[in-house]
Amino acid sequence: MIFPEARRDLELIGRIRRDVPMLVEDAAALEILAHVRAARRLGHSMAEAGVFAGGTARLICEAKGDRPLHLFDVFETLRDGNPPSTNETGDELERRFGSTHVSRHEVESALRGCAGVHIHAGLFPESTRGLDELRFSFVHLDFDLEASTRDALAFFYPRLCRGGMIVGDDYNLATVRRAFDEFFSTRPDPLIALPWGQAIVIRTG
Repeated sequence: MIFPEARRDLELIGRIRRDVPMLVEDAAALEILAHVRAARRLGHSMAEAGVFAGGTARLICEAKGDRPLHLFDVFETLRDGNPPSTNETGDELERRFGSTHVSRHEVESALRGCAGVHIHAGLFPESTRGLDELRFSFVHLDFDLEASTRDALAFFYPRLCRGGMIVGDDYNLATVRRAFDEFFSTRPDPLIALPWGQAIVIRTG
């Protein structure tokens, strides 16, 4: 049995897919919607690290209310001569994502009409400069690579409010799983693995 609310959510996901490429499965997209709706009452900002074409960012915008959304991605900056990250090099990122990166302009077009969106282009964590005072209630983390995932967890986790959530994609990848497992092995928050490849953490303290 599918409840009417879930049917409407699936229709929303389908509409976004027709407009913007979105790599997550429907189950993962439903999970994102559910967590964003739960997090918006906590206040603070939301974030997505690893934006691709903006499909999941559009999904977050549909559910975030008036919360600011900060988006982090290299976009086309790998070809702009930026210095390498402190962990992964620009060459490594180019090999992994060079053929699938979408330009910032295309993402801005996909998010036209979405309020409160702030785009931070460049290699992570350099792209977080000036944002140390932000706190977050929801983070969608989709960086794929191990070092970038570690950097993102190191930046976002201390800035999560109590009850704030991290939804990580590609936990089925050994590199991402290792980054999550090692990071949370010394922290009290339970790490929940979902069968479609997401990992969920809710900050308890």
